[in-house]
Amino acid sequence: MSGRAAKLGRRVRDAVDRLERAILTLLVTAMVMLAALQILLRNLWQTGFPWAEPLLGMGLLWLTMLGALAAAGRGRHIAIDLAAALLPSGWSGWIRRATSLFAAVACGILAWAAGRYVGFQRDMAMGELLGWPHWKYFLVIPVAFWLMSFRIGLQALLPSAWLPPPEPGEMPGEGRTSP
Repeated sequence: MSGRAAKLGRRVRDAVDRLERAILTLLVTAMVMLAALQILLRNLWQTGFPWAEPLLGMGLLWLTMLGALAAAGRGRHIAIDLAAALLPSGWSGWIRRATSLFAAVACGILAWAAGRYVGFQRDMAMGELLGWPHWKYFLVIPVAFWLMSFRIGLQALLPSAWLPPPEPGEMPGEGRTSP
């Protein structure tokens, strides 16, 4: 892979990372502000928005799925690296590719299952929240899993020089602890 393609890959990765962080920041800020407003309304005026708690629940679902997508994109997802600990260190690249392919397939299967779940929710017409049917809020689940499958698959198939996980020093607040 040429140096130009590697540089383009890093620029795309960095732009996607910044976009994900901005979306997550906005979502957390909006959720905290809505929860604080709801607490004030309830404690001071014994009132509140009836839609606030369900919306905060959906916000938590979105925050979870988008946070998992961001972690997977940076290679910061939960991983048990038993094979790398037991096998020779020269195999680490192949082991990482194999486990990434397995994770990509698993995320693809989860995306398919989540898509079926959303379809069942749509068929059952479980209600609305702020004028949208609940199933539309649940679309984040299959979409996030498909994107995770794609991103983890890219990490497995493309040379590690093109899509390396960022170093801990590149992102403030995300340093790794030493063993």
